[in-house]
Amino acid sequence: MSELGVVIVNYNSADYLRGCLASLYQETACDFHVVVVDNDSRDQSRLPELTSGRRNLSLILNQFNLGFSRGCNQGIRLRKAKNYLLLNPDCVIVDEAVDKTLQYLVRHPEIGIVGCRVENPDGTLQRACRRATPTPSTAFYRLSGLSSLFPASRRFAGYHFGHLDPADSHPVEAVSGSFLMFRSEAHRTIGPLDERFFLYGEDLDFCLRARRQGWDVQYFSGARIIHHKRVSSSRQPQESSSHFFEAMEIFYDKHFSGKAGSIERSLVPVGIHLLRFADRIRGNVTGRHSVGSKG
Repeated sequence: MSELGVVIVNYNSADYLRGCLASLYQETACDFHVVVVDNDSRDQSRLPELTSGRRNLSLILNQFNLGFSRGCNQGIRLRKAKNYLLLNPDCVIVDEAVDKTLQYLVRHPEIGIVGCRVENPDGTLQRACRRATPTPSTAFYRLSGLSSLFPASRRFAGYHFGHLDPADSHPVEAVSGSFLMFRSEAHRTIGPLDERFFLYGEDLDFCLRARRQGWDVQYFSGARIIHHKRVSSSRQPQESSSHFFEAMEIFYDKHFSGKAGSIERSLVPVGIHLLRFADRIRGNVTGRHSVGSKG
C-alpha cells in the first residue's frame, strides 16, 4: 500500500497533463502511485505515450465521459493507499508541494481533508482554494457585488475567507478539487464522491460531508501549486456552464431545501434558472460564460 495515491481525471488536456506529471515526479519524494483516468478525450490516443515509462502509474481509458466525480471514484478504487490526492491535469507542482502537504496532514490526525495555496500562473491567489459552504446568503453577497466591494469583510466576503490572511494556515469549510488531499480513514467515513455532480460542486459536497463526520478541513499555506484553470471547460463553455448551474441545484436540494421554508424553496430554484438564463444571454452576446472552476 502506497503512502499516497494521486488521482488525475483528464479530459482533452494532454499537453497540460505532460507538464503536470513531469512536475509531480520531479517534486515529490514520498512513496506514491498515480492513476490517470481519461474521460474519452479527443486526444486519448496520445495518453499511453505520455504516461509510459512512469513508475507506479496506471491508466484508465473510459469510452465515455463519465464526469469528474465518477472518474475520481474509479481511480480511488483501483489502488489502495493511506492517503489520496485529487489533482487536476492542468496543475504544476512546485517546491515539493505534495510532500509538504502530506507531511502536514500526517502531523494533524484531526484533519480529514487539506488543500494548499493554489496560484494563477502570475502568482496571484486563486480564491477558491479556501471556501465556505455556499448558502443562499453567500450567493447573494457574491452576485450583488458586496463581496467585491468589501473584500476583507467576514460577512460579505466570507465565502472566500477574505478576512483571513492567505499567508496563514487555517481551518476552512472547503478546499479546491484541483488539489484536494485526504486520508483514507476519512474517505471510509465520508463515502465516495457524489457522482450526481458531473463537473462542479463535488469538492464542496465532499468537504461538507467530511465536516459533518467530525473531520477538520484545512487550508495549508506552507505549500503552493500553479493551476491553469478552466483548461477543459473553456473548450465547451456552454456545456460546462450548464453543468455548473446543475451542480448549484443539486447542492441546494441535497443540503438546504429540506430545512428551508416554502418561500425559500420556491425562490432559490427560480433564482438559479434566472442566473442560467442570464449566463446564456451573456454567452450569446460576448462569447463568454460564467463557468465555475475548481480553482
